[in-house]
Amino acid sequence: MQKEHRTFSFRIFPWITMALATMACGWLLLSGYNDDFFYRAQEHSLFLPTRLFYDTLAIYPGGTLSWAAAFLTQFFYYPALGVTILLCLWIAVMAVTRKVFRTPDRWSVLLLTAPCALLAAILQNGYFLFYCKLPGHLFVPTLGYLTALLAAWLYRTLPPRNGIRTGWMIVWACIGYPLFGAYSFIGTACMMMLGYYLNADRFWGRLKPVLTGLLLIGLVPLIAYLFYSQTNIDMLYRAALPCFSIGEETFYQFRIPYVLLILAPLLCLAVYERRVPVLRTWQCITLQTVALGVFIAFVNHFRYNDANFGRELCMYRATEELDWEKVVDIARHCDETPTRPQVMNKNLALFRLGRAGDEMFRFRDGSSIPNAPFGVKLTQINAKQMYFHYGKANFCYRWCMEDCVETGWKVESLKFMAKTSLLNQEYDVARKYLNLLKKTLFHKDWAAHYETFLQHPDRMREDPEFGPILHLMCFKNGLDSDNSVVELYLMNSFAKSFKEDPLFEEQSVLSALVLKNIDLFWEHFFRYAAQHTNDPHMPTHFQEAAYLYGHLEDKVDISNMPFDQEVKQSYEAMMERTRQCAGMSEDQLAQVLYPRFGHTFYYYYFLYRNVKTY
Repeated sequence: MQKEHRTFSFRIFPWITMALATMACGWLLLSGYNDDFFYRAQEHSLFLPTRLFYDTLAIYPGGTLSWAAAFLTQFFYYPALGVTILLCLWIAVMAVTRKVFRTPDRWSVLLLTAPCALLAAILQNGYFLFYCKLPGHLFVPTLGYLTALLAAWLYRTLPPRNGIRTGWMIVWACIGYPLFGAYSFIGTACMMMLGYYLNADRFWGRLKPVLTGLLLIGLVPLIAYLFYSQTNIDMLYRAALPCFSIGEETFYQFRIPYVLLILAPLLCLAVYERRVPVLRTWQCITLQTVALGVFIAFVNHFRYNDANFGRELCMYRATEELDWEKVVDIARHCDETPTRPQVMNKNLALFRLGRAGDEMFRFRDGSSIPNAPFGVKLTQINAKQMYFHYGKANFCYRWCMEDCVETGWKVESLKFMAKTSLLNQEYDVARKYLNLLKKTLFHKDWAAHYETFLQHPDRMREDPEFGPILHLMCFKNGLDSDNSVVELYLMNSFAKSFKEDPLFEEQSVLSALVLKNIDLFWEHFFRYAAQHTNDPHMPTHFQEAAYLYGHLEDKVDISNMPFDQEVKQSYEAMMERTRQCAGMSEDQLAQVLYPRFGHTFYYYYFLYRNVKTY
């Protein structure tokens, strides 16, 4: 075997590689809105330290792996802590890979293959976070791959005589599949390849581990199928892998990082024990640089980067924390067409701050299509929170239950189910969910806070969260159909309902404005005015709608209404500017008028058309 040239020492390369890779991965994982992504990820997960919880997952192959991943996912409650755990595991992956495959120092860049695949698998998620059915899916591939490498490392350290290594391969395949699912195949495959290289001088010695491994990979899942009544046969060889199918369609592009993860051992074997030609220093550095560039391009290609999605996550968290000013501030700094969840969160925040009537149309509106290859539904993303804050407790509970049936139990669902049970005065039901949350690691204090309402329900009316919601709960205690169109259903519910409550009536006027329903607006407008006779100022958007509708139709005499001078001037100025722009298309007119009139209800009424809710 040729000796390496020692004109340049590569011994420090593995340490530099791992250090730089760790810092780069940490920056990517925590940059932008990713901290809100990880916080939402732990809300969409659940770990309970009970035997029942473990047994619920263990009825599927790979259930133990999901159980361990769900345990680690809860640390994303503090995103930096969860990411630190993830990075430590990736460092362990690189270190064990180096030990298993004896990766030469000068080829240490290949140690990044698996971490790059694992990083891409996380960064690509986007809206798929709300549709994934695999518990702890952010940690599953890392734990599964690391466990497979550790099994291969043990295989390598065992003595080759008396079939000890073969015995371990059989034990691993039989035990690893029920515990770790398809990731046990990676461990078995690594043992096959190691057995092939470690017995280079004997033909049978090479052939035996390969045949044994292939036989085990083929037969063990089929035998295990007899004991897993909950697993379909088509999922046997994909156990503990995410199913990237939504409805009848499968999105294969999400599987590419997992393919690279499977191929990672092959790349390391390509340079196993220096079985490659000795290159000059500059040649080796050039090749490593090229490989590093390929890895960076790969991760960047799969990195999901959508500002609207990030703003949705941030708004959701701020709404959960009742930080209404933060929600408004996020909407204020949005310079592109927002998605409907952003618009709904902004409108809710302004309503809670008592400023919706003056500011609701001062922000960009519209319905930007979510950046996802599949159809995103508001029922999956934001329906629970919207229904809860608008007093539709039964609908909130309904979508929590449907979500749990479809994608599994979540902290988020348990929280809303506990709060809606409190609103419905179903205290025993609320206690059940709060007791479950008290068993979690980071939500004990949350549960203890809401537990006080079990002993003192009267405090809910003074509570800053429950108080306003109780004003909005005048609907029948039943459940009809929203046709999965959350926003339109809510707006129609308020616009077509009446209650002698000023807060409810304010929301009804706002809903009529959003729907552009003139008749319903007048009904609620006069009721609102009668309830606020002592208020010195009628909200600006209410005045704008009344002034506009009074000119569009001759049903209501507005000549004696005390409109602000600014309201009348902005209407006249917009009509005059519209006449000057005669001949322009609607899109051109919208661009011309927006800088001066985009903050008015007039602009919203005439130029926000075909807004799609979902």
